[in-house]
Amino acid sequence: MKVAIIGGAGKMGRWFTRYFIKHEHEVIIYDIDEENARKIVRKWGIRLAHSNSEAAKLGDLIVICTPINVVPKVLEEIRESLSQSAAVMEISSVKSPVMSILRRISSSGIRVLSVHPLFGPGIEDPSGEKMALVPVHNVSSEISLAENLFPSMKILPIDLEKHDYIMALTLSLTHFINIVLASVLAKENLRELKNLGGTTFTMQLLISESIMSEDPNLCTSIQMSNPYTIQYLERFLSEAEKLMRHIHDEDVKKFSEFYREASSALSKYENLSDAYENMYRVLRALRNSEMNTSNP
Repeated sequence: MKVAIIGGAGKMGRWFTRYFIKHEHEVIIYDIDEENARKIVRKWGIRLAHSNSEAAKLGDLIVICTPINVVPKVLEEIRESLSQSAAVMEISSVKSPVMSILRRISSSGIRVLSVHPLFGPGIEDPSGEKMALVPVHNVSSEISLAENLFPSMKILPIDLEKHDYIMALTLSLTHFINIVLASVLAKENLRELKNLGGTTFTMQLLISESIMSEDPNLCTSIQMSNPYTIQYLERFLSEAEKLMRHIHDEDVKKFSEFYREASSALSKYENLSDAYENMYRVLRALRNSEMNTSNP
């Protein structure tokens, strides 16, 4: 099968390029970053398209790996270039901005897939990893297509609204928290903080630093393209202000109540003692990995 990847020079674009090459498909890429696209083409010995439309004409499967806010424009641009036998897949982490154009393409008889890989481009082996699938037209046929393309992954069907509100919590909110944390820490002596920081700080800093390594356009889209983001950020800030007020007032009772209520709610779903042990287990694994890397 010929797989055309639009946005093939980005992190996830490169991941899908490697994935489909490994599974012995013929891969074509296009990216507005032509310099990096050419490097990838030379590295993998694959074909370079020179426009979105050319990529769409060449592919049996067209994979859109562009920023969220660009996906609708790309889909509009390639509509007339798609073969009736082709399939189009987009991987946005927010679905509300792209669904209407996907439905229009689907109504013309072209197969579409709206998936969201629930992992990052650092994953080497995707076996057992999860991929959300938001139905566009025919959920059973779309699940079947996704399972054929990604047989080792867990395909999780979920409706549009639920997907985006969950992403507002699991992506938008967590990114927001860590971007603010990075902004605060950036004004301090980070070397000193790392030297004296304990386990919790080390793990939190690792998450924050990994988020700050992302393309700022991706982080912007995660925050601004999701219609549910603002309500959860407002809720977070309201809770933060309430807790800060208890600290400011040195109100031990109200702080303890706030803490116990949150802890009790989390305990319904997870054993918090296990979570604490898991944090140490992850940190030990990271330190062992660092030692093995520095002492080959």
